[in-house]
Amino acid sequence: MLLLEREPEMPPMEMDEPSVVATWENRTQIIQIMHRAREMSREFQDLWNKSGGMGRLSQDDTDKLIELLREIGDLNEMLMRLA
Repeated sequence: MLLLEREPEMPPMEMDEPSVVATWENRTQIIQIMHRAREMSREFQDLWNKSGGMGRLSQDDTDKLIELLREIGDLNEMLMRLA
């Protein structure tokens, strides 16, 4: 069973988005999301290294970059559902 907890709402000036609270019930999901985010970070680094630091990528690498950006959006949505 997954229990979701939310930090008390703060005025918009102090905090723009709610914080994610890790509980024993959602710990595994959060760890999985963070693990995938770390993998994506490595993939971004590999793409940067392939470009020679100049920002030029092949079409295949550009397609991979777009897919990584979509995955980041998906991970963000998953994380926000835990909030």
